[in-house]
Amino acid sequence: METCKVMLNETYKGLLISWNYKFETFLQLLVMGMVFLGIGFIMGGGQVTPDRLAFILVGYLMWLYSTIVISNMCYDLLGEAQAGTLEQVFMSPVPVPLILMGRSFSTLITATIHILLLTLVMLWGFGVSIPLRWSGLPVFIVTIAGLFGFGFMIAGATLLFKRIGQLASLTANALLFLNGSMVPVEQFPQWLAIFAKTLPTTQGVILLRQTLLETYSLHDLWRDGSLLLLLSQSAVYFGGGLLFLIWCVKKAKRAGTLGSY
Repeated sequence: METCKVMLNETYKGLLISWNYKFETFLQLLVMGMVFLGIGFIMGGGQVTPDRLAFILVGYLMWLYSTIVISNMCYDLLGEAQAGTLEQVFMSPVPVPLILMGRSFSTLITATIHILLLTLVMLWGFGVSIPLRWSGLPVFIVTIAGLFGFGFMIAGATLLFKRIGQLASLTANALLFLNGSMVPVEQFPQWLAIFAKTLPTTQGVILLRQTLLETYSLHDLWRDGSLLLLLSQSAVYFGGGLLFLIWCVKKAKRAGTLGSY
């Protein structure tokens, strides 16, 4: 019960902060829209077609979630370290991974609102059609779980090496080009496709397109093994990321560098 209360408090705090910086939110929406249109223009060979935009939009939205989770896990800890309050976070009776998840959930909630607004503008302004099917929701949730695990790895590395903001940004931006957001993974060279499919969101993007744009059912995805692959991959990322974060916390405590910056 206490754990749930802490996560809800972290979520509420994050929402309050976002609400108090509404102008920054507007700028973020503007930039997200411009980047998406730029990608659609380039990938469409100078033309913006609804079908092409729908294909790109599914991957682009998942990339936005990736950027949010990775950046939040990293920069939250960096901000605490700079303010000198990081050690107080670790004094909480609630495990640090749950605190980080609570903060990320708050960011995900606000980000989902922003992304929905952006999506509605794209759907209405450019005639893009993405059917909303319930079969896509479990795929999205499982993908986000794996993404949290990847974020735990970034958080653990932040505790050990401190200033890794550039690495977090590089990783998040690399996902845009490697997880099939713009070009289907099937068109990659074989070696690159194999590597891309090990990333936390690639399989999720593929299955989301199949459920939303190609009317695949969850039964179809389970029968061909692709859903089982996503479940296994997300479980490995989440469990491995959590264990890595716990190990990094213990190592930083033993070295006495937990609160240093």
